[in-house]
Amino acid sequence: MSQRRAGIFNRCPACRLNNNLCVCEFIRPRAISTNVSLIVHVSELKLTSNTAWFVQKLLPDNAQIFIRGKVEQPFDADPVVRRSGTPLFLYPHEDAVTLDETFLRAHPGPYHLIVPDGNWHQARRVRKREEKFGPIPAVKLPGGLLGEYRLRQANQPYWLSTFEATAHALGILEEKAITEEMMKFFRYWVQTTIFNRTKKKSDRPVP
Repeated sequence: MSQRRAGIFNRCPACRLNNNLCVCEFIRPRAISTNVSLIVHVSELKLTSNTAWFVQKLLPDNAQIFIRGKVEQPFDADPVVRRSGTPLFLYPHEDAVTLDETFLRAHPGPYHLIVPDGNWHQARRVRKREEKFGPIPAVKLPGGLLGEYRLRQANQPYWLSTFEATAHALGILEEKAITEEMMKFFRYWVQTTIFNRTKKKSDRPVP
């Protein structure tokens, strides 16, 4: 058996890291008032670097994954738009409004945060291609946030992963502690994954 194939069999099915580096014990599920719908492109499902996977695991009662991009199977937006809460589409489109205290006062919750997942261009097309998402107001995060996701190369330092964007948005829609809790896990998972790939002592994660 090849080393690559052996690695697949020794991988945790939940966090998808090697069993000796499993991060599942550090997943702390939390209930929130905001519903989160993750619109994940089918091409992302096989990637161990996909971050929407962990949003759903940390927020099991509120976060749900919806798959789009399947061949000969049109995406059905109805189950998404039927979810409760004031719908907000998280992507910095030209008409997006910044999430801040002014926005919260004008648009009280509870909320339903819809987050497109995939590469930057796939995510950008979701609201334009799915007509039922068109009327939903787009929102964006405040400026100044820098991505901490080192498993994929971003063209711009302010391009955040799905996990990071969701964590920061929930910190505004609910409370800052949610961002801190989610990002603590995220940083540990990223560092563990890097160590899993490189096996460098300097990359060994510290919980």
